[in-house]
Amino acid sequence: MPYRTASAFGGWIGRTLGPRLRRHRIARDNLRKALPEIGAGELETVLSDMWDNFGRTVGEYFHLGVFGRMVRERDADVAFDGLEGLEALLRKHPGVIFVAGHLGNWELGPLVGQRMGIDCLVVYHAIHTPFVDRLVAACRAEITPLLVDNKHGRKAMVAALKKGTSVGLLVDQKPRYGPLVPFFGRGVKTATTPAKLALRYRVPIVPLRVRRESGARFRITVYPQIDAERLGDDEDGVMEITALINKTLEDWVREDPAQWHWIHRRWPDSIK
Repeated sequence: MPYRTASAFGGWIGRTLGPRLRRHRIARDNLRKALPEIGAGELETVLSDMWDNFGRTVGEYFHLGVFGRMVRERDADVAFDGLEGLEALLRKHPGVIFVAGHLGNWELGPLVGQRMGIDCLVVYHAIHTPFVDRLVAACRAEITPLLVDNKHGRKAMVAALKKGTSVGLLVDQKPRYGPLVPFFGRGVKTATTPAKLALRYRVPIVPLRVRRESGARFRITVYPQIDAERLGDDEDGVMEITALINKTLEDWVREDPAQWHWIHRRWPDSIK
């Protein structure tokens, strides 16, 4: 299918099948607890739009290379904000740590590297089904050839940062280990790897957001750095940076909750 058709078809499947899945209950429960001010009608709209976004993202997987071509050709379907600030930052630091979340089509974040002409190592969480994992990795390789499973991620990230290669991480899912850090007013297990690497190697942390503007059109925004250089390489510095990252993600989700992946059991009391 053409990429716009695949995106629309995926959205229809998501809106149709998503509410029938057990994960729908998890998403509704998470939304009620995180955003209690949302009324019942608005909540159902957010859930429907969330499934639409998720379905579209799945439909777009096989077209990631098309989005890469769009970026090379300066196509309007993928727009960028904040590249001037990133360019200035890269003149001082050959590599940065990009932090992002499962917003919009999160797989498009590495397109910033293509636009800027920089290498970026992307760390991903392997899918439990080997065939699906290989298929998704092949799709991702269309726009980001530097991929590493998070099981081997730390060693690869250290090597990359030492060479001046940037690193990209999705940091909004619950890790197996990690301190409790506020997110929507409640403590959640949070990975401290970005903060530890930034402090250890004096590398800037750069928030990156992918937003679906409509259909298969996107805006990728690079935000000002979270300055780690002024902090000491200790536990207080790690926790302060990690809290700032969570706050940044929370602000993005509050602004457009339908763009986030609410089906994760992100909080300790999420329903099973």
